[in-house]
Amino acid sequence: MYCAGGKIKLPQLDAPSEPLKTLLAGSTVESKHFLSNIRKYNSSFQMTSFGAEIMTALFMPTFKIKRQIYHKAGSLLPFSDSDHKFLQMYFIGDDRDEVDARCGIHTSLRRSIISQLQELLHERNNLVRLFKTAIDMMPSDTHKIIIHADKTPAGEHVRRYNAPTIDEVAIVIVGDQFQPRDIVHHRRNNQLINVAETHR
Repeated sequence: MYCAGGKIKLPQLDAPSEPLKTLLAGSTVESKHFLSNIRKYNSSFQMTSFGAEIMTALFMPTFKIKRQIYHKAGSLLPFSDSDHKFLQMYFIGDDRDEVDARCGIHTSLRRSIISQLQELLHERNNLVRLFKTAIDMMPSDTHKIIIHADKTPAGEHVRRYNAPTIDEVAIVIVGDQFQPRDIVHHRRNNQLINVAETHR
């Protein structure tokens, strides 16, 4: 049922790049520490925060989500009197300051691992590179990055929810020339946007 009787073949997953491959192996003291704290490391590198309408009941301590799960995304840069958060941490500019900010989230994390993962993401993550390029193209805080909701990468199925694999997923514009379902990243503001889990 899941693969239509063998008609659908998924490609093999690529082996993770170093240092992630060694950290996931669990064969060294450092990798064992990483695996036992993997959620903390993951939260140090998250680009958005989790959002949902939470249902609570006084008589039972259960975490229930009503309707839709989404990501809360902020602007690419904070105001000068604010700390960098989530996606903004990728644009601090100084590697040591960025490591300090990430280590400040959870004090039990190791600087050496944070530094290695940070370098990996700056070198290999397409979104980080795309946003860095976009920030350089934005001369003022009135500019926005618009990721169009109805655009799909060339050659991909129209209902595919995966992130596009090409660089032409966003444009930089001034003003309000976007549709209600588009994802709009401001260069600098105090608003959070909600991006649904099912948004391609």
